[in-house]
Amino acid sequence: MPTVPFKKMYGLGNDFIVLDARKDSSISSASDPKRATRLTDRKLGIGCDQLIILEECDDAMCRMRIINADGSEVGACGNATRCVGGVLLGENPTADVATIRTAAGLLKCYKGGGDKLITVDMGEPKLLWNEVPVSKEVDTLHCKDACEGPGLTDCACCSMGNPHATFFHEDCESVPLDQIGKDLEYHSFFPERCNVSVVTVSKDKSQIRMRVWERGTGITLACGTGACATGVNAIRRGLVGKEQDYKTEVVMDGGSLQIQYAPPGSGGPHEGHVMMTGTYELAFTGEIPAHLWQ
Repeated sequence: MPTVPFKKMYGLGNDFIVLDARKDSSISSASDPKRATRLTDRKLGIGCDQLIILEECDDAMCRMRIINADGSEVGACGNATRCVGGVLLGENPTADVATIRTAAGLLKCYKGGGDKLITVDMGEPKLLWNEVPVSKEVDTLHCKDACEGPGLTDCACCSMGNPHATFFHEDCESVPLDQIGKDLEYHSFFPERCNVSVVTVSKDKSQIRMRVWERGTGITLACGTGACATGVNAIRRGLVGKEQDYKTEVVMDGGSLQIQYAPPGSGGPHEGHVMMTGTYELAFTGEIPAHLWQ
């Protein structure tokens, strides 16, 4: 077996194994579900929330593939995007922007004005019921009783390249997310399953406390696309608005992200696009042991 190097990176505690297949396409075979789950296993493997594979791409600096801990492949991951953006900008120190092609579209990463701070243009959220998708035609801003859990109802839904359900609650800390997250992820309302966030908006609207259950992984310390979806849905509901410059701080167990979303027609900054700003870290590097690559 050839030596396969890896980077262990994280954004707000949401951690990743990053593999570079740009010069050796055989490394992309890490996406095989059996191999991927061996690598992501926290007891018997290296361990991570998601496995990230960088591949050659004609119209971007790289293509980014995202493999969940359960071996399923998904289209978007905000925290991983910041990590990969940091790698690409480190490789190209004179570049103003790093471009990353994902299954969800082309993403652009910018230096965020501080050490290891990255701003990502996450593009336009998808808001129509069949874009999220959900199983029946609804107003995704108020799904009412279409999907409910103990003490949770009337979620707001959108897609940031992956489906998200945001439940607004007066005290999200009291929600037993570890007990109900899986049932909500697999609810029949979400034909492709979903990421579940329970959130509480501060009285001054400057912060949103968010706890998250990620599709294919479970409870994590942070979710970048989940933070984006939370910001989008809070702004769509008028819980954050023009007075806050369509910006809020989403506070998760692993740390905070600044999310800005000026809806189309608002005249706000980056109108229609979701801008996410936060940190990334390189934990360590290594080589994959042969028995994990079998």
